[in-house]
Amino acid sequence: MDPKTASKIEQLKQRKAALRQREIPPDVLDALSKGWIESKTLVEWLSVDRLKLLKELSSQLEIDLNESLKALLKQGSSLSSLQLSKRIAQDLATLVLPSDPRFKDIEKHTSDVVREWGALIVGHWDSMPFAKRLAWIKPFADDSNPGTREIAWMALRHHIAQDPIDTMAKLVPWTGSRNERLRRYASEITRPCGVWCTHIELLKKKPQLGLDLLEPLKSDESLYVRNSVANWLNDASKSCPEWVLDLTQRWQEQSETPQTRYIIKRALRTLNKKRR
Repeated sequence: MDPKTASKIEQLKQRKAALRQREIPPDVLDALSKGWIESKTLVEWLSVDRLKLLKELSSQLEIDLNESLKALLKQGSSLSSLQLSKRIAQDLATLVLPSDPRFKDIEKHTSDVVREWGALIVGHWDSMPFAKRLAWIKPFADDSNPGTREIAWMALRHHIAQDPIDTMAKLVPWTGSRNERLRRYASEITRPCGVWCTHIELLKKKPQLGLDLLEPLKSDESLYVRNSVANWLNDASKSCPEWVLDLTQRWQEQSETPQTRYIIKRALRTLNKKRR
């Protein structure tokens, strides 16, 4: 990259984040779609031309695209941004395997959208034990970009849904991490209902199976984690209200901290609305 372009990119990185699509300058949109900068807002993320980005990435990393991806580039797509990312990652997972050094380039790429492809690739790799899959997803769960962190738990969500008992057991050590992002990941990925994802029917029926994950977080110092735990319990309250009431009552008696009180208040918001 020539010095003039590199200097321009550094300037773009310091830009004011766009809150509306019409606020995104053409040079910013071009840089986003070439993978030179990462998105700062949801609007910017939605505006990334993922097919252009795929073409740029394949050229940069010398990835020989399969016929499916070549057809996608040729024909275009009407999929949503998230669905298109999932579609691209599904094919890339067959082209960039764990042993491929180019995966590290994807993991550390400037573009948050490319990094989200990396997280989704981990979810698509065949025949990998969940513990090993967790090790591969860890950098994405700890990504600096909050959007990539969301994609990271979505990437492995279907593995949780398929085998909640075993996978949750593998996540318990993460609740003791010093890293709030990893603690939050353990809670968020196992929410019984979650957002824009498959529901975990077993946890909707038996939320008590998630106690080993929830108990260590009931007085977490991080608001990021506390909100996730509260949302977990709010999910559970929709199918097992009595269990959530019993648990929060016990927590209230056992943990008289502002952090626990905060979780309990948010966890009971749906049930309290029904009482009004």
